[in-house]
Amino acid sequence: MEKEAAARENVLEELQAKCLLTDLKSKIIQTACHLIDDGVYTRKDTAYALLELVALIELEEKKIRSDDVRLSACE
Repeated sequence: MEKEAAARENVLEELQAKCLLTDLKSKIIQTACHLIDDGVYTRKDTAYALLELVALIELEEKKIRSDDVRLSACE
């Protein structure tokens, strides 16, 4: 029973982290689009900034996935 509750909690935490990262990506893209519209950034500058941010988010996602693999191995 305890293992089941712990596994359920781990799944919920994982889903929450993934949801937050997805929301973060969406907000970053929206903000970049608004900055382009306002003339603050050029499209080229925005593309570079978005690529850097997406790379950082993907690193975080890989970390979450590797944590998932370790948790699964422990069960």
